[in-house]
Amino acid sequence: MTKTLYETTKGVQSNLKNGHGMTNEIPEGTMKYLTWIYVSAFFILCMIPSVGMLFYSAELSENRSLSEKPRFFTETGTLNARYFDELQTYISEHFAFRGELVEADSRIKYELFHTPCDNQVVIGKDGWLFFGETLADYAGVTLTGAELDGIAQKLAEVRDYVRSQGKEPLFVIVPNKNSIYGEYMPKRFGSVAQVRNLTLLQERMDARNIPYVDAYRILLANKEKGALYLHEDTHWNNTGARLILNGIYAAYSIPERYDLSGYTLEESHEPDLYKMLFPATQHYEQQRIYDDGRTYKYVGRLHSLDDMTIRTSSGDGSGKAVLVYRDSFGRAMIPYMAASFDKAVFNRSTPYNLSLVGQTECDYVLFEIVERNLGDLGRIEVP
Repeated sequence: MTKTLYETTKGVQSNLKNGHGMTNEIPEGTMKYLTWIYVSAFFILCMIPSVGMLFYSAELSENRSLSEKPRFFTETGTLNARYFDELQTYISEHFAFRGELVEADSRIKYELFHTPCDNQVVIGKDGWLFFGETLADYAGVTLTGAELDGIAQKLAEVRDYVRSQGKEPLFVIVPNKNSIYGEYMPKRFGSVAQVRNLTLLQERMDARNIPYVDAYRILLANKEKGALYLHEDTHWNNTGARLILNGIYAAYSIPERYDLSGYTLEESHEPDLYKMLFPATQHYEQQRIYDDGRTYKYVGRLHSLDDMTIRTSSGDGSGKAVLVYRDSFGRAMIPYMAASFDKAVFNRSTPYNLSLVGQTECDYVLFEIVERNLGDLGRIEVP
């Protein structure tokens, strides 16, 4: 028969001898009391994460959307056959003190072994952090020649469609951070590949006369003038964004240029990669703050700069209007473009909702996308 915890403990205890040959036997009543304390403590610890969800809530910063609380019934009124699967996922992502537990695990791994607890983060040199999803691009080409040809052809069709609407298109591919600052990557990953999806696609864009701003070349040429990306975040800083905006305005023959030197440093940016490692710590990275003395306003309700569609108006009387298809890198551009154009619309639909081109009164249509998401360009549907 299987022994109980109490019987097993008693058996171990009976074999213990002191230096005089006498047993160090614990009184039976005390032994039962200690056993119940042990069992009770075990079950209480197991229950805290789930029961704690009733009164404890914490937002965990991640580069993904966490699941919503599942419902018994679907929108059509039928029973949700996946309810228990969705409930399991929901609990695993929202249990109480998850952030604190992840934080403790991450601190131990980071301080003792200099390794991340999240494979989405690469710990680089001198405090630099990189996004794990950029490693494939860093190593080399991941798209086939046929796929790159298809994307280039798609962009040519987009160019022709935008021009048929009487508007001027322009494309900007923002390099991954480690494509510019590869020297801060761990040695085990080697050097950044010189031939990558980005470089091969831009060669095809040149061959098809597709208008674009070579952000990779511009950022690489100016990196020695100061940091252009945030150290602990996926994205560029305000200087990097303004530098590429100068290239965009030059391509559009717009005379305005942004000063890159007149900034102040403020610890105001909550870095996403650091937050993924240490979700329970409130930490801010220095951001370069520029004051151009320009004003603008948001048209309609704004929840955050991650809204699907953002409309702005500056009332500068220039009459210039722009439609921008953008991703998360576009957040840094919004305040500057909003103040530089009479009207601006920023949209982050994926794939691009090109119907907005015909529905929006604008002169320019800008397409901005980060290097690691180049494959999404092949999914554009041209009307």
